Amino acid sequence: MYRVVLFFLYALSMLPLKVHYAFSGFIAWLLHSVLRYRRSTVTANIARSFPEMTYREIETTARDFYRNLGDVIVESVWSLTASTEKIGRQVRITGTDTLNRIMDLNRNAVIMVGHLGNWEIFTGLPDLRSRYGINIDNRDFVYVYKKPSSRTAEKIISAIRTRHGSCSIIESRNILRHIIRHREGRQAFFFICDQNPHSGATRFVADFLNQKTYMIEGPENIAVKMGMPVLYCGLIRHGRQDNEAHFELITDNAAGCPEGYVTSEFARLLEKDIKEHKATWLWSHKRWKKRIV
Repeated sequence: MYRVVLFFLYALSMLPLKVHYAFSGFIAWLLHSVLRYRRSTVTANIARSFPEMTYREIETTARDFYRNLGDVIVESVWSLTASTEKIGRQVRITGTDTLNRIMDLNRNAVIMVGHLGNWEIFTGLPDLRSRYGINIDNRDFVYVYKKPSSRTAEKIISAIRTRHGSCSIIESRNILRHIIRHREGRQAFFFICDQNPHSGATRFVADFLNQKTYMIEGPENIAVKMGMPVLYCGLIRHGRQDNEAHFELITDNAAGCPEGYVTSEFARLLEKDIKEHKATWLWSHKRWKKRIV
């Protein structure tokens, strides 16, 4: 099944990008109007996050969300055979001085990101030093991921993320062991931190998007245990073929911060970016299925 699906995706990825965007419109319509993929979840999440919105504004944001989701899907397929140079034309990176200052300390760092914009396209970047002036090798950009339950899905996602050798990937259950083993390294570990934690897996609650929200503690716990610096990376989508990653420092040593500070700062910074780019966050996730009174 994996080989059949991957062959089909490779063949599809060779089409021009403008053709992929035509497919994106069809996918958005299919998900929104025909399959009604998590329509109730998307609508409820937006309405609770922005109670000042009218119903028409909520519906418009939801439609724009499905359009962005369609773009994320087709761009991920397109990136399978697109060159890193072509992918690099779609991506700009800001706040590199902050990132370089931290990496110049010759220490590993935790980078906290959310499901904003197109979070997948950043795994196919060209040379970081010559293209973006980042003082780190591509292989030391490490993306931490949670292994899907489907073996076929896991292999396909891994193939897309490692196709260009532009980054490294590591499964979340192995990350602490890896960091301890490479504690003298100089790597940036990207954690997607806005998922809904497993039941009983967190004690931390943040005020996030007008709601009490359980937050994942793992990245903060690792950074505190290892005395690592932590940065926020906002993935902003200004439009098709215009993606920005901007870095902001949360702390240069998490071990010296009060409990929960790193996670609450991540929540604050992500919320700020979501409010400015509402339709590009992944509203279909069931982040608030465990209601907090």
